[in-house]
Amino acid sequence: MTFDEALKFFGSGKAIGDALGVSGSRVSQCRTSGGFSYPMQCVLEKESGGLLIAKRQDVPGSEQAAG
Repeated sequence: MTFDEALKFFGSGKAIGDALGVSGSRVSQCRTSGGFSYPMQCVLEKESGGLLIAKRQDVPGSEQAAG
């Protein structure tokens, strides 16, 4: 999932941070880096009840994301 997909679902960076159990500044770091690590995506997928899908290709800096 992309950062924007998570933001659309959760509605705010604070809500994303609450779901992940991290600070707002950590969520901001994720936004700056281009998205979430795969483990973070997995947590968000679970917290969304499967409406968001973790995808390795959306991990910032992954070879798959670079194309």
